[in-house]
Amino acid sequence: MAKSFHASASLPFAFSAPMASMLFDAAIADDDRLCLVYEQERVAVGVLAAHAASHMLAPVKAAHEIMWWIDPEYRGQAASRMLAAYEDWAKSRGCVLIHMVGLGSDPITSRLYERHGYRAAERHFMKPLTA
Repeated sequence: MAKSFHASASLPFAFSAPMASMLFDAAIADDDRLCLVYEQERVAVGVLAAHAASHMLAPVKAAHEIMWWIDPEYRGQAASRMLAAYEDWAKSRGCVLIHMVGLGSDPITSRLYERHGYRAAERHFMKPLTA
């Protein structure tokens, strides 16, 4: 799933299975990290990785999504359930803000976030740097 997420995100670097593994291992070891797995019939079909930390510009704690992927055939209500579980975790960690990222200009993702009370705050842009 991490590889599928990477491909859909059009990230400007190669996928690294060892780095993905380290992300998931850290989520297991650290209470301020989350690896939420959505499964159907005992098969993992969705994953949401996040971390909670002090905000860089305010004296508050915020949750930040690192990666969210649900296999396309399982999207729909699974997304709302995963989002609710993520929000519950963030509250349990003392967060007062929660951040989500949308891939590109996908209107379905934007509508999902807006239905759950999120509002657009900024857009992220990436540029690979060459030596």
